[in-house]
Amino acid sequence: MQDHRKKILEAGLTILREQGLAGLTQPRVAAMTGLRQSHLTYYYPTRTDLLTAVARMAIDTQLDGVRSLIKGISSTGQAAAKMAAVAARHENTRVLTALNQAADQEQAVQALFNELLDGFVAELAALLEKLNLSPTSARIDLLHALLVGLSVIDLATGRKNYRARTKAALNLAFNLLSGEKA
Repeated sequence: MQDHRKKILEAGLTILREQGLAGLTQPRVAAMTGLRQSHLTYYYPTRTDLLTAVARMAIDTQLDGVRSLIKGISSTGQAAAKMAAVAARHENTRVLTALNQAADQEQAVQALFNELLDGFVAELAALLEKLNLSPTSARIDLLHALLVGLSVIDLATGRKNYRARTKAALNLAFNLLSGEKA
């Protein structure tokens, strides 16, 4: 039984990464897993149940990725480069925007999205601390908003040289946070 649940959740997450929230339907997930829809609804009776379970998996995956990313950073330049690489991963941005949209519609997903936000904030605070930059709420919010904004703009526009532009914006932010002149 656990194998079916895992298979369903992995398919749901794949669909979120590729198609966003609109693509996450029970028939699509059932087709991707090779299960009949009646079997899928045995495990997740409603789309909301499925969405909440996929959101839980997506949040755990996102937070694990952020923790792993932060562990490998030892300088502001490295932070800007690694964060720019993450911003350019459209599948992650698509999942985050889908969860954002779902949080507006489903209270259970909103609670999970808040958990994701708290996790991101904690990891950004740890990063700033690691880089000897004071992890104030305003600094954390600035980095978080910048990273999310740059990720969404990249996904929506597909501009050329976006990774370099994102890296430059993040370098500027870190320079400003460290008191260096822009």
